[in-house]
Amino acid sequence: MHTIVVTGGHHNSALVVAQELVRRSHKVVWIGHKQSSRGDAHDSAEYLEVTSAQIPFYNLNAGKLILNLSELIRFPVGLSQALSLLRQIKPHAVLSFGGYLGGTVAIAGKLLGIPIYLHEQTVTAGRANKLIARLAQVVYLTYPDSAKHLSAKHIEVVGLPLRSSILTSKSKTLFSRKRPTLLVMGGKQGAHVLNQFIFAHLSDLLTYFNIVHQTGTNSKTQDYERACALQNTLASLADCYLPRGYIGESEIGSYLHSTQLYLGRSGAHICYELGVLGLTSILVPLMSTHDAEQLKNARILESARLALILPQSRLTLPQFTSAVTQLKQLKGTKLPLPIDATNILVNHLLKQLG
Repeated sequence: MHTIVVTGGHHNSALVVAQELVRRSHKVVWIGHKQSSRGDAHDSAEYLEVTSAQIPFYNLNAGKLILNLSELIRFPVGLSQALSLLRQIKPHAVLSFGGYLGGTVAIAGKLLGIPIYLHEQTVTAGRANKLIARLAQVVYLTYPDSAKHLSAKHIEVVGLPLRSSILTSKSKTLFSRKRPTLLVMGGKQGAHVLNQFIFAHLSDLLTYFNIVHQTGTNSKTQDYERACALQNTLASLADCYLPRGYIGESEIGSYLHSTQLYLGRSGAHICYELGVLGLTSILVPLMSTHDAEQLKNARILESARLALILPQSRLTLPQFTSAVTQLKQLKGTKLPLPIDATNILVNHLLKQLG
């Protein structure tokens, strides 16, 4: 039995791999964020899902290696905490899924002589992952093109570990009214800009769609609370609008299989899942990500005629309506993406650990 620390910014695919390792009788310990963002009082989706899976969870107050005084002050504190945790856990390996927290744990692991492994989910690679790749024994990639962004000893292209419900769920009836279903998601934390768009045009949108709306549960914006309050004002249309704070891994598959259109951010996981399912979408990339990561994710679906990209600055009701009309003319197909990345990655990792 191996003890493996799982960490990093993309918890969805990380949790899938962690659960497979546990299923095979290995011990997994998770180092992550208990809150999604600084100042948010609510527990993160990462913390809730990992602890629900009965995987030991340690919160790490890591800082980013950027030119920001408060972050630079946090970095040595986070590194010291990571060193202490790893000395306590004594893992055989650290498996990172990227991000600045994953970078901090990887550096600590390298200083302690613990083998480091990395999975890169995106088409490009962030600053933290470029650093982790230099420390890693093996870098597992979702896309072959990502290799040109990384300097690594050993690269394996495996695809993206998929949440089981993506592959096993079936379509189900979510609403009694016969209208297309629009799924709105802004990533696991929600997207305040997208939420505001839905709130401002909810009555108009409900003329054409039933809407499932994942708002996020941020305690500062309180968008979920506002969505619930708006639902109570909709009278006969209240049953056509379903606000959710967060859609967990056991449910996401049934929502995607029961949806005709997706509106939201273009993070690595959702774009891969949309491609696997062949679901049409209107994507509003978050442009503040490193190297326009979300825009590059969106372009993969756009080139397959599965999506239209709508810049955030043009997110208006007329532009959205126009995009819906254009999408009806496209005939996209599912992308030929690997769907067995979890087993491939776990088999390879355990072989490396002997």
